[in-house]
Amino acid sequence: MPEVNCLPNKTKMIAAICINALIFLFTVYGMSRFFTVGGDGNMTVMNTRCFQFFTVDSNLLAALASLLLLAAQIRYLRTGKIPPIQLIVLKLVGTTAVGVTFFTVFCFLGTLYGYKSMIVGVNLYMHLLTPLLAMIGFCFLETQPAIRFRSVFLGLIPTILYGIVYMIMVVIQKRWMDFYGFNMGGHWKLSSVLMLAATFLICLGLLALRSTLAGKEARKQAE
Repeated sequence: MPEVNCLPNKTKMIAAICINALIFLFTVYGMSRFFTVGGDGNMTVMNTRCFQFFTVDSNLLAALASLLLLAAQIRYLRTGKIPPIQLIVLKLVGTTAVGVTFFTVFCFLGTLYGYKSMIVGVNLYMHLLTPLLAMIGFCFLETQPAIRFRSVFLGLIPTILYGIVYMIMVVIQKRWMDFYGFNMGGHWKLSSVLMLAATFLICLGLLALRSTLAGKEARKQAE
């Protein structure tokens, strides 16, 4: 569905600023835990070993996108200059990544390791709160400016890159344990296809919901 450009709502912009600030702060807190007391639940590791988890990498990407967009949103309130499209696309990519984390955890990993370990300690922020905040902010609050459908394919990049590293480290070099269970029974090829398809659907769903809400906002402003 094509999006329509209109001026961002200032009240929604303030709410988006608050959400982006929370995403950044939650991620800073989560990362500090890994380098001080260690992770929790299914991510009980210390220091740089945390980067082997897609959860951590996706949260960092979402936090970076949120921080950059936060600055642009504050500037909009001061000057009226709409945040650049590149930052909105980056937020889509980051939101898709944490969306993949969210749905993988609650649709798959929770059934393997138990849902308690998925939301204990810092996992509560990285598996649940940050993904939900990112998806809510992107779809309901950051509905302008419009972005093109082809941006959906950019949302695949984090999953593709991580998938390549995961395959090398788990399947080929066997230096990581198969902590996501994607190679159970040697079915890493099927897992790869399913994860790419899921990522595409998540990104498409986010963009479709955002487009629908943007259209409603544009019609309301035109009345």
